[in-house]
Amino acid sequence: MTDFCQLPAHELVRLMSTGAVSCREVLTAHLARIDAVNPMLNALVEAADPEQCLRLADHADQCAARGDPLGKAHGLPVVVKDVMRVTGLTVSGGSPVLRAVANDDATAVSRLRAEGAIVLGLTNVPEMARGGESNNNLYGRTNNPYDLSRTPGGSSGGSAALVAAGGAALAVGSDGGGSIRQPCHNSGIAGLKPTHGRIPRTGSVYGDALGIFGPFVCYGPMARSVPDLFLGLSIMNGPDLQDPYAVPAPLGSPDEVDLATLRVATYLDDGTSPPSDEVAAVVSAAADALREVTAVVEHATPACLDRTMELLWNSVFLGGDRGRGFEEDLRAIGATDPSEELAEFLAQARKVEFSLTDARSRLVDIDTYRIEMLTFMADYDVIVGPAMPTPAKPHHHGLVEINDFSHLMAHNLTGWPAAVVRCGTSNDGLPIGVQVAARPWQDVTALAVVGHLEKAFGGWRPPVLNGG
Repeated sequence: MTDFCQLPAHELVRLMSTGAVSCREVLTAHLARIDAVNPMLNALVEAADPEQCLRLADHADQCAARGDPLGKAHGLPVVVKDVMRVTGLTVSGGSPVLRAVANDDATAVSRLRAEGAIVLGLTNVPEMARGGESNNNLYGRTNNPYDLSRTPGGSSGGSAALVAAGGAALAVGSDGGGSIRQPCHNSGIAGLKPTHGRIPRTGSVYGDALGIFGPFVCYGPMARSVPDLFLGLSIMNGPDLQDPYAVPAPLGSPDEVDLATLRVATYLDDGTSPPSDEVAAVVSAAADALREVTAVVEHATPACLDRTMELLWNSVFLGGDRGRGFEEDLRAIGATDPSEELAEFLAQARKVEFSLTDARSRLVDIDTYRIEMLTFMADYDVIVGPAMPTPAKPHHHGLVEINDFSHLMAHNLTGWPAAVVRCGTSNDGLPIGVQVAARPWQDVTALAVVGHLEKAFGGWRPPVLNGG
């Protein structure tokens, strides 16, 4: 019997669109899967009304039976990270003080729904999305489906855990410092941080004017297969005349990318967080696999990578005012009892102080970093390297080990597309992902490369959950 909860999203859409299976069957299977695994994972924290979801599935089946035009995500069960508004659901951003019923959809969500997707609910995040694992005082902690004593990561950890465990076929995450890619690495699924500006971020729980964070935060797809990332990207892509950063850039298709012409740079150590032997071996194996199908694979490391954390984490995230501004914002909304990860963020912020003159200099340094990276890419089409220096860690190893995110944060600084796919397994049975970054707007190139790696190494593998 087919397990609908293990099939790729694009295959589910094909089966439902052709009438080989009904949308009700697929939805019922996913609702049952959530009932089985979510008590262990605590990944889905706000569930949509299951009867309403079934009515939507029945309507989708009726449309198919009548021969109506069907959307790209016809009947597809999806979940949304609890940082985006979803009409009728209680959104929170992981904070009790932000809990409110949304009266509209984020642009990315409305586009998925317009193509036939059925939203099953919202997934867990760290409070205010400030965290390396998805744990907050409102909903508690999300667990990794491959080892419940370990974290699926953050801040899109709830989405990654549920998709990996088969509770949804596709998720929408956000990524300002690795928050899509780290959970995908930890949870063994595929994820894409698109080129900054490709998907509108309109509809954030935290408001749409992100200030200094605006140039770094992206929304993106998370799924069990790389073709599903392109499915999600193709639906959410394009400006909405509301997000000031979203632009009308051509997308293309991964199928149009000629791997044989690509020049690949690969590195292991970025000067901040050298990978463990297990991770290094997986990244090296991925680079070797690409030697067989690409024009060039060379060991080369951008010289500026060792400045990543100082420029993005210290200068942008922590802010330079010893946390005073953020603490004032929190007090203004009544957020006076920070959860573990938010408390750690504040503790780090209180240690960083620099002047307005220094802040201006740091903004220049960020542009200099970007220019150096573009200069490096004159000789290459993609960079292949670690996503994280280790497999998923035990709980309570999030922001306290923030340097682990350095490989990922490099491409929040550049704004380039960066994808992660599972390419190996640790001795403890944990997934190990590899990151592939491409030139700006060449999202399909990154997807073509991780697609090849997925075929070479197998990609996602179902976790074994007791009782699930």
